[in-house]
Amino acid sequence: MRRLLLVAPLLVLGLALSACIPTEPGYKPLLGGIVNKGSETYFHLGEPYPVIDLSQVAASSPGLAGTVVDVSWSQLEPSPGTFDFSTLDADLAAVSAYNAVHPGATLGVKLRVWAANDAPQWAKSMDGSPITISANGQVETVGQWWKPDYRAAWAGLQAALALRYDNNQLVNEVVVASCAALTDEPMVFSPTTASTMLADGWSATAEQACLDGALADYSPWHHTAIYYPFNPFHTISATGQVGTDNGVTAEIMQRCADSLASGGPWCILGNNDLGPTGNPPFVYSEIASLYASNPSGTAVAFQMNAPATVGTSACQAVVAAVNEHATSIEFWPPTGKLPGFSAESPATLQSWGQDLALGRAPACT
Repeated sequence: MRRLLLVAPLLVLGLALSACIPTEPGYKPLLGGIVNKGSETYFHLGEPYPVIDLSQVAASSPGLAGTVVDVSWSQLEPSPGTFDFSTLDADLAAVSAYNAVHPGATLGVKLRVWAANDAPQWAKSMDGSPITISANGQVETVGQWWKPDYRAAWAGLQAALALRYDNNQLVNEVVVASCAALTDEPMVFSPTTASTMLADGWSATAEQACLDGALADYSPWHHTAIYYPFNPFHTISATGQVGTDNGVTAEIMQRCADSLASGGPWCILGNNDLGPTGNPPFVYSEIASLYASNPSGTAVAFQMNAPATVGTSACQAVVAAVNEHATSIEFWPPTGKLPGFSAESPATLQSWGQDLALGRAPACT
């Protein structure tokens, strides 16, 4: 049975404080605090991710407790069943080296494997031609993610990853990207592709089956919690009109919350659109309801909605996350135009991280 346990004291701003975060026997600790989200640039360019550069994280040390490690499916499995883990191994070696130099401010890892535009061409061509979309000024292609062959190939990748990294103590969490069709989020696709999806055999029933199947996809992760980002479930009418069905979202969120008790992986309820107020409201109200029904058995984490959410707005977002009992928040890194987490001092980031760990809302001015 999952519990809330006191973990080792944390040194924050010179004060030793005990943090209370969910733990589960046999599982590595959840990330607690502010996490470097990492960059989406290479995903939208359809290029392999390079080995992680932690210089921006170092500039904000010890304000960050973890970092996302990004890698694409195409570079991990360039041909069916042939795996190349060299970049991911180098990423983890870089984090390990960083931790050796920063013994008082070590980083945990949240592994994000990008599919969608970053799926290998052989997977995109399964069960039909790739679907062309436009995102962030780029022309991208995605496979038919709801179909059996594509789903089986993705599940096979997760089995190979878990076999290699499930016992690696650096990797605390793994992001669920099953059924991803636009970004790394399972429940988001481009409305402009609706007609093409219908013509290729997409249905709400097949989509729901794919989303429900995500927990089975990640079932080989026996010691590493999985982070499932939720959004409203989309429907498409026969004429191509996109709608929502929150009942399906609630059903899948309940499956995530019940996953461990049902023999599945430890599933963290998440959302990647955190701002000063919970958005979309239904997802946040459902998280609150699931937590209220099982406070000791519900894990929650978020991603900030934009690199422009800084200062008072960022502080208010931390308050919203604390109110939802989140243990961590991914903050965007600095970009060419926006400061991301570098807008806050290391001391502020560290203080917000401890607020999350203690379930204590910061005072925002």
